[in-house]
Amino acid sequence: MLKNTNHVIENSLTQSVGFDKDIAIQNLSDAKTILDSLGMRNWLTDGTLLGYYRENDFIAHDLDMDMGSFIEDFDKDITKRFKENGWDLLSTFGKLDIGYELSYIRNGVKLDIFFFYKENDKYWHGAWRPIEKKGRNLIKYYYDSFGLKEVEFKGQLFNVPEDTLHYIETKYGPDWKTPQKSWDWAFGPSNAVETDFYLKTSRNILKRIVNRIFKVLGLKL
Repeated sequence: MLKNTNHVIENSLTQSVGFDKDIAIQNLSDAKTILDSLGMRNWLTDGTLLGYYRENDFIAHDLDMDMGSFIEDFDKDITKRFKENGWDLLSTFGKLDIGYELSYIRNGVKLDIFFFYKENDKYWHGAWRPIEKKGRNLIKYYYDSFGLKEVEFKGQLFNVPEDTLHYIETKYGPDWKTPQKSWDWAFGPSNAVETDFYLKTSRNILKRIVNRIFKVLGLKL
């Protein structure tokens, strides 16, 4: 069962988590409220930002929501607050000092929160790709420093990067206007930088993660 645990995690989510847009916008608004209450600056990022800017809607084939926050604003009570508001913690990737990412789910819609780190005049966030027998490999995604501005999206107020187009082009390149149903999440982004940094995950931890995901999704192993 655990031989391909990393793939079970991704596949169980992409195949089983629905995306109801009404639930999604309420979840997104409530997540912003929680982060604001903790003093954690936050903004729409990745596919959620692209949907806002390109379509003024969620991307039709998207499977989750994406928000960014600065690691320097991190508050240890974040998961406690999310749980108090009906969310379940699905997964945690990275560590506070490198490539931290939290995933929550509520009412069948998943939210990823990527934490951004300052490096010289850039910011970066990480994502972790599973590599057989090695654990998870860190990929860094770099952006020029940016400020935030408030916008309206589907009747709610959110923050987005001040130069939204530049931020989107940094991630998705000059073809950002063209929908890509088949997207390489790891190295499709124009700003992806491969690293030789790995985090190993023990079989016991992997088993707990899988059990948690299957429980939340109402599936049986």
